[in-house]
Amino acid sequence: MTDKPRLTVIDGVKDTPRQKAEKLKRARPDAAHMLSCHRCGSREVIETKIGMIFKSGKAQGGTKQILCASCFMKGERVVLA
Repeated sequence: MTDKPRLTVIDGVKDTPRQKAEKLKRARPDAAHMLSCHRCGSREVIETKIGMIFKSGKAQGGTKQILCASCFMKGERVVLA
């Protein structure tokens, strides 16, 4: 009798070059980019904080939001980030 071939467990199929490139791209940090308003296209922003409290004469807490300055001057509140 001949020896039966042994079965081995593999860790799946090898990645294609395209899949390797996509994994590397996802692993890289995002590149810096300039914020622009999705409504008017302006790149001028205002940083605001919502819900701050004053304790012992100092401002504390709050949630930071970045608003479009051009839309804000028109009376609209457009949150960018």
